[in-house]
Amino acid sequence: MTRSAQNLLLMTVGAAVLWITLGSGEYVNYVKPGFRYLLAPAGAALIALGAAGLRREWRENTAHEDAAREGAGHDGTVRHDEARGAAAHDGGHGHGHDHSRGPRVAWLLCLPVLAIFVVAPPALGSFTASRGAGRAAPPPAPPAQGFGPLPRTGGPIAMTMGEFIGRSYEAQTGDPASFTGVPVRLTGFVTPREGGGWQVTRLKMACCAGDAIPFPVIVRGLPRPPADSWVQVDGTWLPPTSGKAETGVHELRGSSVRRVAKPKNPYE
Repeated sequence: MTRSAQNLLLMTVGAAVLWITLGSGEYVNYVKPGFRYLLAPAGAALIALGAAGLRREWRENTAHEDAAREGAGHDGTVRHDEARGAAAHDGGHGHGHDHSRGPRVAWLLCLPVLAIFVVAPPALGSFTASRGAGRAAPPPAPPAQGFGPLPRTGGPIAMTMGEFIGRSYEAQTGDPASFTGVPVRLTGFVTPREGGGWQVTRLKMACCAGDAIPFPVIVRGLPRPPADSWVQVDGTWLPPTSGKAETGVHELRGSSVRRVAKPKNPYE
């Protein structure tokens, strides 16, 4: 790989980072939205470094061409003393090897660029959620002022999966009446359950997709839509049928479900 190719590849990587950050917005499939303010300058810096490397190499090539023209005789041949100097230079630096080229393995750097432009991996879905089903997500911490009371009349209240699980945990360990009968609306993707039934799930990440944990809510009383499809589910909280607190299990008695488009940010 020549130095020109290395610099062009560096610029391509920077362009890919800028594209998923400022163009398509797909960076939220991998990191939290706040990382936009780090990714955009990093992509711009890669492009600037690659451009600087190309400019430097162009200037060096131009200087070598000028030196070659100045060193040529009137008949177009290079003077013997300069030819001997060039040979001595090659003999003392790698015996004629071209140091302007990098190892061939450097071409592997093209793979992440192709992955971004051609087969960009989507956001995590039901496969990841099912693999993490054995470790129940801890209930999210309530707001500093605690969860406020909810109206019991009117349309369903849209809430995050984290808030639903937090209120479910409080209702199981405290006063069930605080959440019973309140119509809610949850948005997430469909995750099949072992043994039948399904869950509406949303993944929450602290930093990037690698540390994402699932926030699943079991849906009762509604047919299962296709796995990984995004849905809005209306219903009410369902207390544990055993009558005992099951703080790792959160259920919804569904009243309706409809397919929706995947949100711009698929994580909570």
